[in-house]
Amino acid sequence: MISSALGAQETPRPNRVAWFEGFPEPLPEGASEVAIEATSQMLRPDRERSADGRTFARLDGEAWQLMGDWAMKAGSSRINLRARLASRSGGIADQAMWNWHRMFNMPQGGRGDVPKNRLVYHLERDGRVIGDLTRPGLALMDLDVAWVRPFGTADAGGRVGASVQLPTGRQSDFSGSGGTDGLVGAALWRRQGRWRIFGQAERVVLGLPEHSPLRTVMDRSSFSRAWASLGWQGEGPGLISGLGIEVSLGYAGSPYRTGLARLDRAGWQQHWTFRHTRLPRWRFGFSEEAGTFTAPDVTAHVVYRPGPG
Repeated sequence: MISSALGAQETPRPNRVAWFEGFPEPLPEGASEVAIEATSQMLRPDRERSADGRTFARLDGEAWQLMGDWAMKAGSSRINLRARLASRSGGIADQAMWNWHRMFNMPQGGRGDVPKNRLVYHLERDGRVIGDLTRPGLALMDLDVAWVRPFGTADAGGRVGASVQLPTGRQSDFSGSGGTDGLVGAALWRRQGRWRIFGQAERVVLGLPEHSPLRTVMDRSSFSRAWASLGWQGEGPGLISGLGIEVSLGYAGSPYRTGLARLDRAGWQQHWTFRHTRLPRWRFGFSEEAGTFTAPDVTAHVVYRPGPG
């Protein structure tokens, strides 16, 4: 029962925008897996400076991330270690994003005003640099250690848990928060025939050092996140009959107070995940902002789980 409950519902993908990426990862389900994610990020140049002139932020780049979860039994619970290695550069997706917006006659959001394939992650407040990354390279992100306790069955159940994020990354280049952070969360799911619904809610607590530069751009040390999902499970070996799809709407609060809406306001993201009965150990998907445009990114992911699908 415990094994099937853990595999009953995967955690939706998180927000990968640079200035949120160092925060704790979502509470995992406690199953070992490997994932590759690619994220393209762009903040329009006319939104880079706050109205009072105190804050300046520039976000333009591409990140490829290799993520690994290692889960082990601890009685009726699971201990989950999550490690992330990110390669960040100017990327190659800018022209594709330009063509996509042009094809559907959508605004370019300032893409024509900046060089293509540029890497600039920069945040400063009152002339003090909070974080800066302009040179491509690899970064070890903060390490997450989570405890997860499932209950119920694969048809109706849930999980509760907590995690600690250790400062293996660096705050100065947005690969970590610079402190030891924590998270508590819970998830519930239910299946009815081939349909399933899912919800997950979390509270994130940041353990920033006393003299952390992040304290100058934040007015709180905790915030909330939540996801709600509706999924359709495929059956049979056919191309269409075996296809499963899940659509999630994610909410993420923000601890920032900078005068820039794309940092300060809570963000909403849409997540689309696909799977097929012929590839039970694989899932594929993408996510992007959902109307608020506080999280200017598009992320695609591929996940492989060596255990049962």
